[in-house]
Amino acid sequence: MAIAYQLVVSDHSVSEKEGKLLDELINGLRTDIRISPQQLIERPSLAIFNTRESKCAVILEILTLAYGDNMFPDAESKMVQRLANDLGFSKTEYEAMKAWGERSRSLLDDGLAMMVER
Repeated sequence: MAIAYQLVVSDHSVSEKEGKLLDELINGLRTDIRISPQQLIERPSLAIFNTRESKCAVILEILTLAYGDNMFPDAESKMVQRLANDLGFSKTEYEAMKAWGERSRSLLDDGLAMMVER
């Protein structure tokens, strides 16, 4: 949750779509664990991500959030790249994950367009 929050505020601009995606992510966590305002701004420990599966999952979730508002500003890009590096992903792996994030964004946009009444 702290990683997602830090991503959203990293460019000092939270779009409405980005806020909704963050709310969906937080609601999807289905946890009663409380997080303090201090914990939201501190660098979170990545120790909980101790398997390749959990590391991939967090990067893909964060990329979904990052690309979700159709913007991926430099501040967000640097943060996600640093996270991928800290989790042990190579540049090639990170680039593949970024490409997945772009495709995911496109599919999300297509799905949202289908929901619009005509």
